[in-house]
Amino acid sequence: MEQGTLTLKNGTEVPFRVVRSASRRRSYALQVKEGVIEFRAPRWVGLAELLRFGQGRHRFIAKRLQEQQARAVQAAAAAATKGQWCPLPPAWYQRAAKRLYPTRLAHFAKVVGVSVASLRITSGKSVWGSCSSTGAIALSWRLLQVPQELRDYVIIHELCHRKHMNHGPRFWVLVGKFVPDYIDKRRALNKLGATIT
Repeated sequence: MEQGTLTLKNGTEVPFRVVRSASRRRSYALQVKEGVIEFRAPRWVGLAELLRFGQGRHRFIAKRLQEQQARAVQAAAAAATKGQWCPLPPAWYQRAAKRLYPTRLAHFAKVVGVSVASLRITSGKSVWGSCSSTGAIALSWRLLQVPQELRDYVIIHELCHRKHMNHGPRFWVLVGKFVPDYIDKRRALNKLGATIT
């Protein structure tokens, strides 16, 4: 199969493939499938002619690519907010974390009965969150790649540090008050941590 990359007028490089027809059709066409331009043409049409045709349809191709990307991001975003891994860029997760975390943090701060001075979004892979003695909470945007119940556990864990700035017995008793199965959730997070990118 003939394939390669077509550079559009806006500089975007788009992969293409050519599907040759064995029939006697005299026309050719293109469509965009999953981010790839697919030319359908009879055997007598040269590749250079197809690429010129593609260049002439650059607006159509760009529009289809944009629509497909929007649908993919929408589907992936829905999966991400449920804690399912999906191939979204870090910038998307960072923006989503800034939008979603404050509400969740405020909710659980009331539940635990503590105040929060500030929230910072980090990119930590091995440290999901932290809490300073001044009440500054930090949470990794990568928590959006785990199920919400595990994300909530991390938030509650950090909020409990507002009362106990250590991992002593009283801290864990407090955590257990809000998350009785916290040991299982810690284990689940440790397993997932190795798979998060």
